[in-house]
Formats: sequence, structure tokens, C-alpha cells
Amino acid sequence: MIEILKEVTDWGDHTITNGFYHINGQTQLVAYQPPGGDLKVFNKPMKNFSKSRRKFVKVGDYQEKGSLGGTAVKGSNGSTYYITNGKCSCKGFTFRGDCKHIKQLEVA
Repeated sequence: MIEILKEVTDWGDHTITNGFYHINGQTQLVAYQPPGGDLKVFNKPMKNFSKSRRKFVKVGDYQEKGSLGGTAVKGSNGSTYYITNGKCSCKGFTFRGDCKHIKQLEVA
């Protein structure tokens, strides 16, 4: 389950804007939306996301895989990968920028 958290930290005299954070079950950041901006979905979850010394309010949640509009594609080893906006969640796409899963989707 992905939790959507709105940051409500009071930064005092500093003009830091608080945004919306999408956090997976391992407390990793999977997406971020600045105030008034577009949602930025990360290819890999950010493992070093910390909530220390900050305040958040849960504003929603959704299913973890494929929930951001991705199309599920079954890999040859049985794993399921998700293609969103022409990008695949597999390691091959991360390294080469192309993979057989995208080609498989284009043929279908």
C-alpha cells in the first residue's frame, strides 16, 4: 500500500513549501508532488527518505503496483513489471533505456 502524506511542517521564517509524498510499505519515497506542480514518479524508490523533524498528515492511499496508471507486463522469469509513460520498471530499462517488455507491449 502506498500512503500519500502531506507535509505540514512549520519552517518558521524560512520560505520552504511543503508538498505531497507517496511512501511505499518499506518507507521509501516512490513519488513527489510539489504544491501546484505535477506528480513526479521515480523509476526507483528513494531509500533514504526521512520523516525525522518533519510533520505529515495522511491524506490518502492506494495499491502499490501499477496504481499510477502503469500497464502490467509479465517477464520471462515470472516477475511482473510496470510500464508507465514509456518507461519500464525492470533493471534492463534502468541501465539501457530500452527493454523487451516495452517492445512486447508495442506488439500487443
